[in-house]
Amino acid sequence: MINITAVILTLKEDVKLEELADVLKHEQEVIAQWKQAGYIHDMYLREGRKGAVILFNELTELKVTDLVESLPLMPYFKPAEYLNLLK
Repeated sequence: MINITAVILTLKEDVKLEELADVLKHEQEVIAQWKQAGYIHDMYLREGRKGAVILFNELTELKVTDLVESLPLMPYFKPAEYLNLLK
């Protein structure tokens, strides 16, 4: 079985993504690095681009939390929700 940690991210209500172009670009670069490193199993944007669901491969909850807290957009998100899953 594979351990997967799902992280559900939701933008705060008053955040307008179109005003965060530079931060969003940096966020995309960070996510690309994580994909290349094999950290990410899969990723989905939420409806209306109001957040994302990121599925992490075989990482400890502490490592996932550290990664998520380092995201450039994290100050604009509500507190992340974490789900530990088995595949």
